[in-house]
Amino acid sequence: MRGKILPGQSLKFWILLGAVVGSFAVTVSAFAFGLSDEDYVYLATTHHVERTNAPIFDISPKERSRLHSLINDPRTTNDPSARDKNVKDDLVELLDHQIWEKSHPGQLWDQPKR
Repeated sequence: MRGKILPGQSLKFWILLGAVVGSFAVTVSAFAFGLSDEDYVYLATTHHVERTNAPIFDISPKERSRLHSLINDPRTTNDPSARDKNVKDDLVELLDHQIWEKSHPGQLWDQPKR
């Protein structure tokens, strides 16, 4: 009986696979790995940074998530100047990291030196 698929097993497999894929999709979107369209509009209008320009173009998912969190931070909802400063400071830091990595080929700013 080994290696044979019984009639009911195929349907169970696809249902289980669908449940796993569905829960993964929901989990990934809940963690906001990217920047939303609203985030890009905010960056363009407030900081004059487009999605295709440095430092936004070449940032990691972790950095995108952090920037998204700063833009949408509930603590600065009623204080746009504080939000703008936090986002500006983060953009400067991202750009500094990218400049450092360009001047140190093959290394990442947050990794031990080889």
